[in-house]
Amino acid sequence: MDAWDGTIRPLGEEDAEAFRALRLAALRQDPDAFGSTYQSEAADSLQRFRERLADGRVHGAFRHGALLGMAGYARRDWPKSRHKAGLWGLYVQPAERGHGAARALMQALIRAAAAEVEILQLKVVSTNQPALRLYVGLGFAQYGLERRALNQGGRYDDEVLMALDLRPGVPADS
Repeated sequence: MDAWDGTIRPLGEEDAEAFRALRLAALRQDPDAFGSTYQSEAADSLQRFRERLADGRVHGAFRHGALLGMAGYARRDWPKSRHKAGLWGLYVQPAERGHGAARALMQALIRAAAAEVEILQLKVVSTNQPALRLYVGLGFAQYGLERRALNQGGRYDDEVLMALDLRPGVPADS
C-alpha cells in the first residue's frame, strides 16, 4: 500500500455539495457496505447534508481539490454513553483504493475522536475483508458479531462489532 499523498481535513458546510455527491456515489456503488440506502439519502436536501457536516466530525480525503474519500463519527447521545462514539460512512472511491486514503482518514478520525471520547466503535459487514484488515491494523478489536444485522431484499448480512480504546496507555484488549 502506498502512503496517501493527498490532504485529510474536516469537512465543513461549504463542502456539502461534494460530500452529498460522494455519499450518494458510495451508496450506489457499494450498497452492501452501509446501513443506509441510496434511495433514502438521495431524497435528502442539500441542507440536510450541510447539517451533517456542521459539527466537524466528518473528514474528507482530497487530492488536487477533489473529494475522494470520507468518514465520520458520531458521539453517543445518552448520558451514560457519552464516552463513546461510532464510526460511520468510511468510503474511498474505487480508483483511489490501495493508496492509503482510508488509513489516513481513519488515523485523522481516531485523533479527532480521542479529543472527545474514550472509545471509538464501528460495525463492518463480516464479508468485507479489506475493511476488517484495515481496522485490525489500526488497533480495533472485535467484541461481538451481530447476526442478520442488515437486510437487503431478504438477503441478510452479519456485522462484526469492533472497538478501539482511545485512552492513552490502555492496551487494545482491555
